[in-house]
Amino acid sequence: MNLLFALNVLFGQTAVPPAFEVASIKEALPLSIENIQAGQFHVGISTNRSRVDYGFMSLGDLIPYAYRVKRHQLSGPGWMNETRWDILAKIPVGQPADLAPEMMQNLLAERFKLAIHRENREQSVYALVIRKGRLKIVEAAAEEEPPATPQPAGPVSPAPGFSVAGVGGGMSNVRINNGGRGAVISGGAIGTVRVTPDRNGGIQIQMAKITMAALGDMLMQFMDRPIVNATELKGNYKVTLDLPINPMEGMPAAQKLTTILGLGSFGMAPDTSRIAIFQAVKDLGLELQSRKAPVETIIVDHVEKTPTAN
Repeated sequence: MNLLFALNVLFGQTAVPPAFEVASIKEALPLSIENIQAGQFHVGISTNRSRVDYGFMSLGDLIPYAYRVKRHQLSGPGWMNETRWDILAKIPVGQPADLAPEMMQNLLAERFKLAIHRENREQSVYALVIRKGRLKIVEAAAEEEPPATPQPAGPVSPAPGFSVAGVGGGMSNVRINNGGRGAVISGGAIGTVRVTPDRNGGIQIQMAKITMAALGDMLMQFMDRPIVNATELKGNYKVTLDLPINPMEGMPAAQKLTTILGLGSFGMAPDTSRIAIFQAVKDLGLELQSRKAPVETIIVDHVEKTPTAN
């Protein structure tokens, strides 16, 4: 939260809630190879000083973003993950871009009639911990990955490919290479990511630099409960993860990529056995342990399925 805005709230001074100057909301094009090849698809969030571009995001994505919580901290109707929206919003002159989530709160209340309250709820979680023995991942050296260069917002023009973005970050370019057998994602918050099929029919993901918290977020896409980082490991690590194909069977290739990288929730049913996921984590010298923990939860009291007109 912006420091000046927080201080105004703390000392009881009247502060105008931050809001976008104007915002256009339209239903996103379906995720398809045809739209990707035509350069008409992007997913995630791209921010600069004057605007924020939200691509292919559901209410189930936007509400946690607006309130700066994780997806598992949201409780509401299941249909919030169904329809996806493209939103282009203008930041008022003089307002800092880092208040975009608070501006999204205002937009959701005005355009989708969102009303929420907060509760602390005890949840079953998985704690990501270090296994007894030697840790099998190594810390990434700072010089191994050059700083990511933000790219202009909007779809990537050369086909085949599509544009993706991390929350609050610049665009990343995704290219499907080797005849569709692999992909390289670069420029994002976790550095260069290589996704290739493995020998067992699953997917191998090589991440050049990733925090343990981000690794937990990515793994949570395939699990039945939240994952919290309890490793106490700081910094970025080089991680090679072998994931089974079972949780993603029947998914289009582009959807698999965005799911793996945590760039959009698709209401995917987790692997019911999860045995392979647990083993993949153990292969890193880590472990997922079942625990109970109180979790602050955003409860949706009311929200409309469609926004008011632009």
